[in-house]
Amino acid sequence: MSTHDPVISTKAACNRRTPPKFSSRKLTAFYFFILTVVFMCGRHLLPRPPSVYNNSNNTKSSAPSTTEITPTTNSNSTKITIPPLKDLIDKNGKVISDISWMLDFAIIGFPKSGTSFLKNYLNQTEETFVYHREFCIKKSSDLTRFVEIYHELHVRFQQQQQVQHNDNKNKRIRFGLKCPGVLYRSHDMNIYKTYFPNTKFIVGIRHPVMWFESFYNYQVGRNVSLPASTSSLIGKCENHQKVCTDRARFHAALARLRKTPLVEKKEVDLLFGTRYEGNYSNTSSSHPPPQQLRRFLNSSKHKKQQDGFPNQLLLYEVRQLHQNDTTPRELSETLRNYLDIQSDLPPILSYKNIKPRAINICDDVHANVRRLLVDHGTDAAIWIKEYLMENPTVEIASPELFVRLLDSWSAYPCATTA
Repeated sequence: MSTHDPVISTKAACNRRTPPKFSSRKLTAFYFFILTVVFMCGRHLLPRPPSVYNNSNNTKSSAPSTTEITPTTNSNSTKITIPPLKDLIDKNGKVISDISWMLDFAIIGFPKSGTSFLKNYLNQTEETFVYHREFCIKKSSDLTRFVEIYHELHVRFQQQQQVQHNDNKNKRIRFGLKCPGVLYRSHDMNIYKTYFPNTKFIVGIRHPVMWFESFYNYQVGRNVSLPASTSSLIGKCENHQKVCTDRARFHAALARLRKTPLVEKKEVDLLFGTRYEGNYSNTSSSHPPPQQLRRFLNSSKHKKQQDGFPNQLLLYEVRQLHQNDTTPRELSETLRNYLDIQSDLPPILSYKNIKPRAINICDDVHANVRRLLVDHGTDAAIWIKEYLMENPTVEIASPELFVRLLDSWSAYPCATTA
């Protein structure tokens, strides 16, 4: 008998599963469906206010060309029209209209001074929204990106509010962002002065010694190479490094807002450390000599810049976030009033964040840096109390406690004396 049976072979061939054949029309429809799904999902990757995330209907109405929201400076019942995006930026991304209404507040305090804590805290409410990452506006392309994203956020929140049938319907959201270090960078500051004169600033400060240790350890934790000897970090930051003693001169950075006269010799000496900087190495090139500085203060260029920033400023000391008494409650109430929020803010819960340390600033090897940082802190505390706090646009959370904390900046925070 032949091993090859043609009848059996034919049946086996008929029983084989063959892949289905799609027509070109079906394939085209399938690819179009996939692309549509990808496109629609991609649009929803934009960050949205908390109330939009809680949309139980999971629906999205088409964006109108114009819509209405409540402006920052007026009462909650007043409405303004949100123009279409094309009326705010041109095809090249250049801002061509007023965008000051888009940003109510900015957390621009110094790094390692509670900026992330405040961002997360304010995102717990239905009346505030802070972008989920740092959003720094350092150049023109950053400004274009800001307008595109925040315009979308304003429109989406207003649409969501229209379908609500509870108390939140009449509450206006305050839009903010977090970008520590703005006061170090001239270009950032010029953008705020030009485009966001009504934005309320929130700035946290910290004992310079403890700030330096925290920021050094943070940078090392991010695999940033830093010298083991902190004495080499005395003075201005070199080679694009972010850690140096000059960055702990918070009063010099705050003075760039020009909320003080900047004419008295005492104020100038406080800002430029003329009392002590000659006692330390690496500091001689950090700032212009006093004679050159005074010539600048008397120049026409300086007088043209005397207008300063009109923005309101809320100042806090970072330990006010972590006190165990009524201090966090007072700070919470100050924030609520400062940002014109209707509802009570949630309580600020005290916590202690323990992280591995690359250095202990209290070790003897860091004595030179500690002495300089205490000198910076002493002058900063005097300048803030005698000059900055006198400006009516500056608000302080719990002023009496704030002053007591500032006074501690002239003392060494370590068990040893130096």
